Amino acid sequence: MQQRYAFNSRSFEAIQLPVIAEKKGKNWIDFGSNNLYPDLLIELFNNSAMHHTAIEAKVDAITGEGFKYFGEDFCNSKGETIDEIFAKVALDYTLFGGYALNVIWSRDGETIAEMHHLPFNNVRSGVLDDDENINEYYYSSNWAQHRKYKPVSYKAFSPTDNKGEDASQIYYCFDYTVGNFYYPLPSYVGAINDIDTDARVSRFHRSNLQQGLAPSMMLTFKNGIPTPDEQTAIWRDIEKTFAGEDNAGKFFVNFSEPGREPDLQAIENANDDYYITLSARLSQSILTSHRISSPLLLGIKDAAGFSNNADEIQTAYNHFMGTVIIPQQKKLVKTFNKIVNMTGKTVKLEVIPAEILYTVEIDGVTEDIIPDSEPNQNND
Repeated sequence: MQQRYAFNSRSFEAIQLPVIAEKKGKNWIDFGSNNLYPDLLIELFNNSAMHHTAIEAKVDAITGEGFKYFGEDFCNSKGETIDEIFAKVALDYTLFGGYALNVIWSRDGETIAEMHHLPFNNVRSGVLDDDENINEYYYSSNWAQHRKYKPVSYKAFSPTDNKGEDASQIYYCFDYTVGNFYYPLPSYVGAINDIDTDARVSRFHRSNLQQGLAPSMMLTFKNGIPTPDEQTAIWRDIEKTFAGEDNAGKFFVNFSEPGREPDLQAIENANDDYYITLSARLSQSILTSHRISSPLLLGIKDAAGFSNNADEIQTAYNHFMGTVIIPQQKKLVKTFNKIVNMTGKTVKLEVIPAEILYTVEIDGVTEDIIPDSEPNQNND
């Protein structure tokens, strides 16, 4: 019986900027393909180690040790504190470029009685009215199955029209993005495909290690062609004995007549230098998109850099705080402060800077240092 073999290949398209459009029959504006662009950002965050670490480093620096005053005060019936809400807000802002709160006004409409964090990926914007205002937002816990988890309409934040059924509102905040009125793009959007590639490379190496997706050898038997069942049995025996990381280093013992011995041929895979170069390029691109000038800030040792690691960390830390963290912190605190003041607290929120400890090598000796916080960290 003639055997036929078919080989299929898969192509992967680059990630495109999200299409933001109004669709007939829907009261909300779709955010990307299938209305799931925020879910894509979450997937990238969970699957790229470098990107994940960069996001968490920025969030930790923005939130610091919490607010100097009122941080431990409760802000809703769930018992969440202002510090806890702000930590979630900072993560959403860093990951998505914006954040959302559910604010509930008091009966008289004079103050905000409660505020709750809303996962930014679960909120969609309503359509602009004739005056180019957004009057409502929609919340669903699962937009991939929005027929099952039906979107609920909430009035857009309004300090004046806030009584009765309109007391529960959504405060939707994001930075201005050129060409996008409804939704933001994250600050690292230019490196989206590099982040995706980083995650794919990681999965490739894992699959290669576990399953041998990139074959390393061809084993040919010269003692006849066995039946299909025998071929399957031989394949399983060889795979069980030699495939996978747990079987590395095992050896063959071969007994055969001259001319009928198995033929083992190595298959050359991509050069290791290719993956080393690719990994370095991806890391640099991801760090650049987050405006992190030195991998040492993320605990990644780099062969390049200053002769003294402490000098490099201090310089990189000052640059990171002065050009990235403090400006973002000011934006967040300013908008968040507005909501907190509407709860009846007259306060100027101020973040306590986190004390960051780095382990460095100075003249061959490992030491722990705390970078000087030279940049002005006033949240005016």
